[in-house]
Amino acid sequence: MTCFRYPIPILAVVVLASCFGTEVKDEYFYQVAGPYKALEKGKGPRIQVATFGAAAGYDTARIAYRTTRHQIQYYGYRQWVAEPSRMLTEMTVRHLRASGLFSEVTSSDRLRDPDAVIEASIDAIEQVDHSKSWDARLAMTFLIRSGSGEKALLRHAFDSRRPCERRHPDQVAKGISTILEDEIKRLAPRIAAALR
Repeated sequence: MTCFRYPIPILAVVVLASCFGTEVKDEYFYQVAGPYKALEKGKGPRIQVATFGAAAGYDTARIAYRTTRHQIQYYGYRQWVAEPSRMLTEMTVRHLRASGLFSEVTSSDRLRDPDAVIEASIDAIEQVDHSKSWDARLAMTFLIRSGSGEKALLRHAFDSRRPCERRHPDQVAKGISTILEDEIKRLAPRIAAALR
């Protein structure tokens, strides 16, 4: 009885063909963009942003796209630079810092006695396909609590879509960036007012 079913030279050819016969696919990474300049001021509320949660299906770096109401698919070689929960937490911090309404905004839990803690869930972050166009979709729910966490100060929820200029994942990232920027511009003054 022999140990090998196929002769060694045939196995070697099969292994080499499988190693060198496949084409390497390029990977593409996309990010949500936002401001870099902080306008934090000496006086004003101090805000801690807790790491956001993500709904099932959106807790992966793979970019989701929807062709029907009940089906989500994912790109194989196109993804976010990080999981949406981390990426949108960091971008929210940057937008709040750029608002100029707060003395300190951080995602670090080392901030002692913050005036408010912001929690959020990412309910959807996706590309929505239509027959001839795409939309960028971002849906989130923000909950702002007092620094002690005992009192809910306000809730801000949205589910927004923005048409893409062309059908490309880069345009989806651009659309989601714009949606988040618009929503934080609405939310930041409400937080500041609630903390006066």
